[in-house]
Amino acid sequence: MRRIRQNHACDTGLFYDMKLIGEAGIDLAVLPIGDNFTMGPDDALRAVQLIEPRLVLPIHYDTFEVIKQDPAAWKRRVEDATSARVALLQPGERLEL
Repeated sequence: MRRIRQNHACDTGLFYDMKLIGEAGIDLAVLPIGDNFTMGPDDALRAVQLIEPRLVLPIHYDTFEVIKQDPAAWKRRVEDATSARVALLQPGERLEL
């Protein structure tokens, strides 16, 4: 079984050391896209560019009106601008790595 290298950004904003984190070879990046107290779609896209993960899971969006986002549009932007794939999960769904 191969060890999955992951980065979970939790409730953070964009910071340049994400580039250093990415140098470890990240398989999965878990990034907020809500844009209120966390990264929004633009900063999260920049984070993907810095980290260069194989797969991205967006979090912290759509649970309240103030963090309403269009995750499908963000997925298209990320996949057009980077080599990362984006996994969009519905509540209760699992992501197998």
